[in-house]
This record gives sequence, C-alpha cells and structure tokens, in this order.
Amino acid sequence: MATLSKNIFGTIKGSLGSLVFRERNGKTFIYSKPVKQKVSKSKASIEARQKFSLAVALAREINKNLVLSGVWNQCNIKATNAYQKIIKVNARLTEPKSLSLKNMITPAGSMLPEVYVNLKNESLEIILSSNKLPEELFNSNYLFCLIHLWSNNTKKLDFIIKLYQFELLPFDKNNKQNFIIDLSSFKKASYKDGICFIALTGMKAGKNKFFWSSTFASKFL
Repeated sequence: MATLSKNIFGTIKGSLGSLVFRERNGKTFIYSKPVKQKVSKSKASIEARQKFSLAVALAREINKNLVLSGVWNQCNIKATNAYQKIIKVNARLTEPKSLSLKNMITPAGSMLPEVYVNLKNESLEIILSSNKLPEELFNSNYLFCLIHLWSNNTKKLDFIIKLYQFELLPFDKNNKQNFIIDLSSFKKASYKDGICFIALTGMKAGKNKFFWSSTFASKFL
C-alpha cells in the first residue's frame, strides 16, 4: 500500500489497471487489486472441496468437546493444534458426499472388540460389552458417539454431524452398558444413510494425561 501526499490531478478514486485508489482523511491510498482465482468446476476439484468441507465440519464438532480436543492435542501427530490434527487425519478418509467408516473421532489407540449398534424406530441403541475389553480401557470415564447422517440425492452437501458424550459406570469382567440416542429431531426420513462413530476415553490415575480407544464405526442406515 502507498499514499499520494500531493496530487496535481485532484482527487483520484476508483481503479486504474491493477491499482485501486481510495481517499481517507484527506489522503489518497493506493492498493493492489486482489488477484481473482478461478475456481475449478471439474469433478475432481468439486469432490476435493467437498471432502475437505466434511473434514472441517467433523473437526469443528470434535474440537468443541474439551475431552476430545485434549486427546487430540496430546496425540503424537504433527500439527499446530487439535483442530488441525483432526483435519489432517480425516481429510484423506472422507468420501465426496459423506464421512466413511475409516474416519476417526479419536486417534489410533486400543481396539474396541464388542460394540453393538441397533436402530429401533427413531432411537439408536449402543451396547458396550466388557467381556473382551482391553485392560487399559477398564478405567475409561466417557463413551463418545458421533452421529453422521447424509443424503446422496442432492448436488450440494447435505449432512448432519452431531457428537454425544456419556459417562461410564465402573466396568467389571462381565457387564454391559447401554446407551440410547434419540434421532427423532433429525427428520431421519430425509437421510438415507447413517454412520455412528464410537470411542472411549479416560484420564490416567495421578497424571494429567488422557488415554483412549481407537474409533469404532458402524453403519446403521
């Protein structure tokens, strides 16, 4: 940016070539015109933008949660913060119109061996069994479930991403814990596909450090 202290041509306003002239407080300021970039309309470019948009929406929803943002901040992935880590991991895993079963709400961790997901009318039931649960997950505090609904029938992205957090009861060797999510507010009939993503998290005793499971994903529509 530059200024004209004296102007023999009088006041200059507007644009001239690649320059823009604006007057403020008796002075004329000169700006460079912003370069207009053409947005590609090729199928590959559109799909790439859609995938990134989905990864950003997922990152926003996860990063709003203090526990999960803490987990991502702690994990060993090179990026500036939790938000960028989530995008970095998930951008390459999304589909053009939806998330996929490979997407993650937690970084890689201990596997969840027995999770059952049942859709009953307008409610999603999640059953977590401790029968084969890894010992390192027995002290988990929370179960997280992220619901993703979408429609493939429109040219534009049409989807829902919603995160739920449940407190866990203490585990023993043979118990099960049930969780219910009401889907009635989502007008499920307009969405033909759905995935739920499930993970456990906890805090290591005496340490300000998280532990977590890998993400379990299941289609329910």
